[in-house]
Amino acid sequence: MDFLYRWRRPILAVLVMIVLATLLSYTAKLRGHVLTLSAVAGIVESPVGGVITHVGGGVRGDVQSLTQLFRLQQENQKLKARLTLYESLKLQLEEVQADNTRLRGLLYLKSQLGSWHLLAASVVARNPNNWFSTLTIGRGSTSGVKVNMPVIVPQGVVGRVVSVSPTTAQVLLLLDPSSGAGALDVRSRSAGVVVGRDPITGTLRFQLFSHHPNVLPGDAVVTSGLSQYFPKGLLLGQVIRVAPSAGGLTETATVKPAVNFNQLETVMVVLSHPAGESTPPLSGLVP
Repeated sequence: MDFLYRWRRPILAVLVMIVLATLLSYTAKLRGHVLTLSAVAGIVESPVGGVITHVGGGVRGDVQSLTQLFRLQQENQKLKARLTLYESLKLQLEEVQADNTRLRGLLYLKSQLGSWHLLAASVVARNPNNWFSTLTIGRGSTSGVKVNMPVIVPQGVVGRVVSVSPTTAQVLLLLDPSSGAGALDVRSRSAGVVVGRDPITGTLRFQLFSHHPNVLPGDAVVTSGLSQYFPKGLLLGQVIRVAPSAGGLTETATVKPAVNFNQLETVMVVLSHPAGESTPPLSGLVP
């Protein structure tokens, strides 16, 4: 009994194999085939081994896929970090190039107006409620800035100083309807006054004095030197259309300003200038 109890599992396995072999042999004889015990064992073992092989291959495939996915995620994160760095460097480069262009323009203007005393000033504040009327610069009376001094950039006239503190000054922009400057059509030499017309469209009104001024679209308009604020020859803008005035006796031209008032960062205050004709650059381009 001890022997049977000790070897009960092997004996049971042998009995099961014999029963299976008998059943399969009987079935095979009916089909004209005889299966040996080794074939039966192979049949029994084959599905199990196939399942194990299939499962093992699937596990290995999943592990490889997960490893590849993890590697791709790491590479994606590295590429995103490099792209962020590239975009940051690109923005910094564009900012440096813009600053360089602006400073070169100011230096070029100063070189063209060598006999003028110009003071560079940064725009430090603008009120959104009157964006196209005034701005504040970071120079004041301690730097020699006074009321009614012209303010310019390489592209043309910005406006004039209307109030001063020791460290800042407020500039009335040319676009403001209360601003004005004596003006001259460069081609025809027709004179008039340029005033702010419409802050929304950002245009100026050139009220001409002559009955037949012969002003055409495309003409450049500069300061005439006849007003008390601005010296002669500073660029105001370009004529875009001409129409009869309300009374019909004179003509009024619409002028596009030479200055982009949305992008003012650094300006030049004219502290002093010689009397007579001035010759600033009309294009505002730095060679």
